[in-house]
Amino acid sequence: MFTTVSARQIQREYKKVLEEANKSKEPVIVMSNNKPVGAVIGLDQLEKLRLDAVLAEALEDYKAGKTKSISTQEELEADFEEMRKEANA
Repeated sequence: MFTTVSARQIQREYKKVLEEANKSKEPVIVMSNNKPVGAVIGLDQLEKLRLDAVLAEALEDYKAGKTKSISTQEELEADFEEMRKEANA
């Protein structure tokens, strides 16, 4: 079960709520008029969500054939160089 806080409590005790979200590793649900309106999550949880999204995208790319195999150090270096050029363009 998630911890819940009122929107007013967020205003008054935001530091405490953030500490709870970071400590519990679970979202803290923000309620307004007894209805859930949002959530506060800790930085570790945010990073996990971001990594999960990146992994899901990479898996989709792999399944769609948008990836390539790199089997040598030279191929890896050439690929990095290509990425650097694209980033600077």
